[in-house]
Amino acid sequence: MRQSLHKISAKIQRKFGKPFPTSLQLEVTNVCNFRCIMCPFHRPGSEITRATGFMTLDQIHKILTEFVDLGGGFLIPQGAGESFLHPEFIDILTMAKKQFGLRVGLNTNGVRLKREQMEAVIDLEVDELGFSVDALHPETFETITGSEELDGIEQNIQTLLELRQRNNKRSPLIRTLIVEQETNAGEIDEYVRKWTSIVDEVVVQVERIKSGRCLRSTRSERRQPCRHLFDTVFIQWDGDVVVCCEDWQSQTIMGNVQEKPLKEIWFGNQMNLYREMQKNGTFAPPSICENCEAWAGGKKSNKSWDHLDLEETELTRTFKRKKDSNDRTG
Repeated sequence: MRQSLHKISAKIQRKFGKPFPTSLQLEVTNVCNFRCIMCPFHRPGSEITRATGFMTLDQIHKILTEFVDLGGGFLIPQGAGESFLHPEFIDILTMAKKQFGLRVGLNTNGVRLKREQMEAVIDLEVDELGFSVDALHPETFETITGSEELDGIEQNIQTLLELRQRNNKRSPLIRTLIVEQETNAGEIDEYVRKWTSIVDEVVVQVERIKSGRCLRSTRSERRQPCRHLFDTVFIQWDGDVVVCCEDWQSQTIMGNVQEKPLKEIWFGNQMNLYREMQKNGTFAPPSICENCEAWAGGKKSNKSWDHLDLEETELTRTFKRKKDSNDRTG
């Protein structure tokens, strides 16, 4: 039933009808153990002052109950922080998968992953797990992230793959992600060749500047309504609902789920006004949307690259082994 709702709501989104929230990006914490130079929130010298903290299990249960009641089906339990730093994160995953039956996918830097956590991820059949591995070589990795633990992250990825195979599972889909920037630009091709031989897919993201909403190379596509305003709820660790995951400074708070029902916020006058404005080609207010180049949607193209399948947008390039050799063990 939930899968049918997801398909129906996705069709509605394409026509910009009633905005069903098919996805929920839930910031269980905004605490992070990395200081990546491209991260607007945690990079050295960042002027963003939003308080840090952890969402409680009771808060999460309430939010997921309301999200499912609205027809939602996909949970992304991450935000500005490293989700596996949450002391009850496996309990959160268990709640989402076992109690609410949600599809779950997230990214991690992978440093703090313990074997028992990986076993839980496999047992729960978390749907997608991406590892942010932003360099090929340790020296470059340390420059970008401030961490010397590239070898440990790579070992954790190998361990997770081995556990998936040993348990005869097809989940999670395992990917690595890298943000292409001046520091690692010379490593990208070799990085893609290395990791596509190991994981299910590799995602190369373009670098974003100006608080994550602009691209280093200007986006060439004609601006369209941002799909996220119609299909994705963004909730920060303190319960604030914001318009976009790129709202690092909480400038677009639509309400707080501890004070109002999620349904009331999602279908609220302000959110509906922003949606109508975007459909009519007006992209501000809010001010963070005015010159944004990271809006969700746009053209996709499929091609081949170095004997790999490549799906390309102006924001990402996703590489996979050719379909006849891309069957995951399981």
